[in-house]
Amino acid sequence: MKVSTTTAEFREYADSIAEQLALFEGTGFRNFDLSLYTVNTPGSVFLAKDDAWKKEIEAVGITAEKMGFSFTICHSPDGRYFAGEEERQNLILTTKRAIEACAMLGIKDMVMHSLMMPKATPTQFMKENKKYNQLFFDDMEKHGVNILIENSADKDTPGYYLRFGTEMREYIEFVDHPMLYACWDTGHAHMQGTDQYESIIALGDMLRGVHIADNLGDMDSHTAPFFGTCNFDPIIQGLLDIQFPGTFNFESTRIVFPHNSWPHKRKPWFYKGKEVTVLHEVPLHIKKQTVALCYEIGKYMLTQYNCFEE
Repeated sequence: MKVSTTTAEFREYADSIAEQLALFEGTGFRNFDLSLYTVNTPGSVFLAKDDAWKKEIEAVGITAEKMGFSFTICHSPDGRYFAGEEERQNLILTTKRAIEACAMLGIKDMVMHSLMMPKATPTQFMKENKKYNQLFFDDMEKHGVNILIENSADKDTPGYYLRFGTEMREYIEFVDHPMLYACWDTGHAHMQGTDQYESIIALGDMLRGVHIADNLGDMDSHTAPFFGTCNFDPIIQGLLDIQFPGTFNFESTRIVFPHNSWPHKRKPWFYKGKEVTVLHEVPLHIKKQTVALCYEIGKYMLTQYNCFEE
């Protein structure tokens, strides 16, 4: 099994995805999860009326080829579907463009959050999210890109009935589309207190992606294994038992926290009437060491199970 990580690791250090990708040189990572999570924001080229977004993706492809990097999975844009028509249409547009971006880079799987509906029953949740998924069926089929639903936790997303492998399998079977699969987030599952081995086995061949993250069981800290209290033995054994086809994909962007990081923000301090920000941000050279540490953690864990692949 290969180790990969999200391009979002260096989001605070470079403006474009291509520039972020270049910063991974020397960290050990060669396989990547293309993060398009923040492209649905004001001023984004993914919201422009022209095709400027394609030039950005082309630049990403050029950088990847130059550096010998590969993409294995993608994360779709975030958005607020129920916050009004403009917000809804922006989310739909950027998601459709993200699917096409995957095709441009040869990515076959894109993780997409389902709609959070705090007051919905499980049946209502499934029906509304099926309608949402159906908006992208034509794009998925046209570009050959699978959509992967993701599990979450009640603490983060009340009314999100994709918490366990059994719920995810039930939903996928309910939607009944051959290009709908699952991504298992270990950090979300740890918050939920889920039996992760049991859920992975329940998903079986429906599981095509993972988000490897740790926390203390209380908040979605997105730190790395060994920096929290999640047990990764049942996770790796489960992946082996189902012959998981994907990469051991890190979403552990917060070994060190930037000052405004969700859900942990650094408390501001004022001196003589002015805010002091000397140590607000983590310098790039330290950040790169934490990314390299993630790679070494992943390599160690998979080597212990005799399944590490360069």
